[in-house]
Order: sequence, then structure tokens, then C-alpha cells
Amino acid sequence: MGLRPDPAPDPSFDRGHVVWHDGLFRQSGRPWLVVSTDDHPFHGEEYLVTALTTTERADAIELADDGWDVGGLPRTSYVSPWFLTTLKHADVDRGVGELADATLNSVLEEITGYLR
Repeated sequence: MGLRPDPAPDPSFDRGHVVWHDGLFRQSGRPWLVVSTDDHPFHGEEYLVTALTTTERADAIELADDGWDVGGLPRTSYVSPWFLTTLKHADVDRGVGELADATLNSVLEEITGYLR
């Protein structure tokens, strides 16, 4: 599950990768956590993602420095597990990093809780 920040030769991102997308809902971009697997329809073309933010909220999951296997973000960031959407691969600007398995599993548990 290595990070592939440049979309070549295998353009897909995997579950646990954090990617940057410029401006889905606002003028400036934000990082997104890929939560879909290669079983997701159109994997490599589209991903199910959850938002990352620098705004601390009660139910958000803080991404500590040890929560990353690769890369990271310059400011303390939080995963918003209730904020799910899809992103097209063509709209992803770059890879940012990859979360550690324990951090990713915490996020997936929270997402699952919202879907019950």
C-alpha cells in the first residue's frame, strides 16, 4: 500500500492514502482520505473519501504525527468521518501521505458507526 504521489504508471490511490483536491466545495483545496478499496466501482477513476480539516470538532479524529506511515500535513489536522463524498482521480492534485493502519482502522470504525 505504498504512496504513489504521481499518477503514473499505476494511477490509483489505495485505502489509507491522503490526497489533495483543489476546491470541491470552496476556493482553496483540502486533503481527503481515501476510504474505498479496489473493490469500489471504477477504482482508479473514482474514490470514496472523507474530509480532513484543521478545525477541531468533538467527533473528529485527530491525526497525530505517529498516525502517519508516509508523509503528513503541516498543521494539526482532523478526519471528519461523517463527511463522505467521491472524488474523480483526474481531479486529484497530488498524494500527501498514507495513514498508519491503526489510525485508518479508527476512522473506518467511526464511519461504520454513522452508517448503522
